[in-house]
Amino acid sequence: MNFTGKEDIEKPIGEVFAAVTDHDGFEKQVMRRGYEVARTDTLAEPGVGMAWKMRFPIRGQMRDLTAKVSSYEAPEHVALDITIGGLDTVVKIDLIELSKMRTRMNLDIELKPRTITSRVLVQSLRLRRASLTQQLRRRMGDFAVQVENRPSKTA
Repeated sequence: MNFTGKEDIEKPIGEVFAAVTDHDGFEKQVMRRGYEVARTDTLAEPGVGMAWKMRFPIRGQMRDLTAKVSSYEAPEHVALDITIGGLDTVVKIDLIELSKMRTRMNLDIELKPRTITSRVLVQSLRLRRASLTQQLRRRMGDFAVQVENRPSKTA
């Protein structure tokens, strides 16, 4: 099952890529929500192999998530492999420079169930596909506004 979205952002591609790959910022957001997150790699520079473990509640039960950067091509592409129980997820973010000050962000989320339980979960998500797609697009729009409101590095 796939979810896709695209959003145009009024910032140069380098700044959008920096925002998309602001792993420290995302870690802080996760911790502010009260979830556990720990970086599990020893890389000094961002790139393929960066990995995290998270623990958070879903429907009253604590779940473990592992995430690993599987592709990193600055400033156009980054991909994450995420596993939650029996559900494997691939998140791909592609950036396209439309002009010097405008970047298109394409997001593709592919869910791959490995267990019966995760297949049932994905089937229930299919029933809510329209509302989940709408929610994804709204969050992408919110992210675009945040990036656009950041002070420019070149200013």
